[in-house]
Amino acid sequence: MSSKHQKGYLSIFKRLFGYITPYWELKAIIVVIVLTTVLGILSPAIIGNIIDNVGYVAAGEPIPVATGIEGLTNQLLLPIAEMVQNWNGISHDRAVLLVLSLSLVIIAVLEGGLSYIQRYTLEIISQRGSFDMRSDMYNSLLEQSFSFYDQQRTGQLMARATGDINMLGHFFNMGFRLALSNLLLLILVVYSMISLDLNLTLMSIIVLPFLLASTLNFSRQIRPMWQEIREQNGVITSVMQENLSGLRVVRGFSREAFEEQKFWAELIKYFDINIKMAKLRAFFRPLTTLISSLGVVLIIMYGGSQIIQGTLSLGAMIAFYFYLSRLMGPVRMLGFMTGMFVRAQAAAERVFEVIDAEIDVQDKEDAVELGNVEGHLCFDDVWFGYDGKNMVLKDIDLDVKPGQTVAILGATGSGKSSIINLIPRFYDVTRGSIKLDDVDIRDITVKNLRKHIGIVRQDPFIFSTTLRENIAYGVEHASIEKVRQAAEQAKIHEFIEALPDKYDTRVGERGVTLSGGQKQRVAIARALLKNPKILILDDSTSSVDTQTEYEIQQALDELIENRTTFIITQRLSSIKKADYIIVLEDGEITEKGTHAELMKHKGIYRKLYDTQISGAKGGRS
Repeated sequence: MSSKHQKGYLSIFKRLFGYITPYWELKAIIVVIVLTTVLGILSPAIIGNIIDNVGYVAAGEPIPVATGIEGLTNQLLLPIAEMVQNWNGISHDRAVLLVLSLSLVIIAVLEGGLSYIQRYTLEIISQRGSFDMRSDMYNSLLEQSFSFYDQQRTGQLMARATGDINMLGHFFNMGFRLALSNLLLLILVVYSMISLDLNLTLMSIIVLPFLLASTLNFSRQIRPMWQEIREQNGVITSVMQENLSGLRVVRGFSREAFEEQKFWAELIKYFDINIKMAKLRAFFRPLTTLISSLGVVLIIMYGGSQIIQGTLSLGAMIAFYFYLSRLMGPVRMLGFMTGMFVRAQAAAERVFEVIDAEIDVQDKEDAVELGNVEGHLCFDDVWFGYDGKNMVLKDIDLDVKPGQTVAILGATGSGKSSIINLIPRFYDVTRGSIKLDDVDIRDITVKNLRKHIGIVRQDPFIFSTTLRENIAYGVEHASIEKVRQAAEQAKIHEFIEALPDKYDTRVGERGVTLSGGQKQRVAIARALLKNPKILILDDSTSSVDTQTEYEIQQALDELIENRTTFIITQRLSSIKKADYIIVLEDGEITEKGTHAELMKHKGIYRKLYDTQISGAKGGRS
């Protein structure tokens, strides 16, 4: 691993652990893990002492003074044995055997209790860390500019917000506990083994370099696989989300078989990566077991010869074997922990990529907030390109006085939507400026600017909640009286009142239970309640029938009164009353004027108007 990559690796985990270090429970759980590990270290030494003591007593030999970890356990427990002897009157040997045996039971109970505390508390910590991370990601997604979503797939973002963060929550819980306890266990076990017999310890660690080498090789191969798995999981989520959103189109065109095949292809890729990784893991685990077993064989051979020569006791040998088994535990877990850390790294990189994504449209440090605005908008030599290079708007000059209505016409791709997306700063101009009441909109806070703007789109978004909450979405703590008033102005009140639950009626996802015209009028009511000074109507009557258009137009007449309004529409009959009309072609204004002026000009507008009028007459005939 290169130093640069290692530095990035460490910085990711430093930031990751920053989500759980503020909580006091983490400090408490560290103490619990230390206590649990220390208790676990005492058990093999106590077992060794019991075996040696029984052997010496059975042989009628005096019990020698133990040293090292066995001596430590004797120092802790023999005074208690003496107290039991004095209290109960049993022999010293029996008292020692009783205390040592009961200590194993007590240690097991304590380990179980502490283990429960560990798991429960770490779950709390991991949930809090996941909560904070998911909150940071969601806030980042809400603050991102539209240019960010132009380059992202919804399914990928959903996979990161759910699967990747769930993976990190699992890492906070299990990964932290295993890493700390195994590191501490490794240190204490090595110390205990050295205290029992240095030569035997040196013999046992001969296999460690081979275990470490195989683990590092495993880590190097599995890391990119986990990254592929997380990415492919995002692809699968994207395909599923896209198909569910467009289910009516899929069924309408009888493309179920095609979509199943497309989804199957992505599943096969996911399957192949997982099988490839399973093959690697299936080879690694038996390999580590084999290497560990060779170490055990060496210990038995060398330790057995030491017992025969009388330089090592049987109890010490058995204790050493238990310690070696515990040493192999952390070593064998290296592969599992490596995989867990690699998965966490891959997931964290994907999550932090979203959290750290640069926001193209954001407030300046000295941005101002406007109180009451008049609604005077001025476009001065505005150029705009989504990539900053290929311009979709060129040399746009507009001076829209307060209360004026401007209609924008043009063929598909002429730049109509681009103009209205610049007004609320969904994107920033590439060149030139847009001013609101003589203040550059880039000098106004984004939140304050959008507070004065209302938008009714061609396909308005309706939330899967009540009609009241949908209408009141842009206004906090709106009273039901004001909601009703807005609905009446939008010509939707009578429909709502006829529903069983009236304004508390819940609509389906994206307002699926409402017709197109009803959704439009809910959106108009939402804009009326917000009472913005600037209004944007984006082709809001293009997808409805003539009767519905008439009803919506009545609602729009209420909406645009005394507001600076921008209208995008393909139906020229609805813009005759506009104060002036602009016609776009290839991102440039080619015609500008009132309806009467443009009809006299006999340009693009006149051709469009004549075409629609003749089409309407032909339809009636």
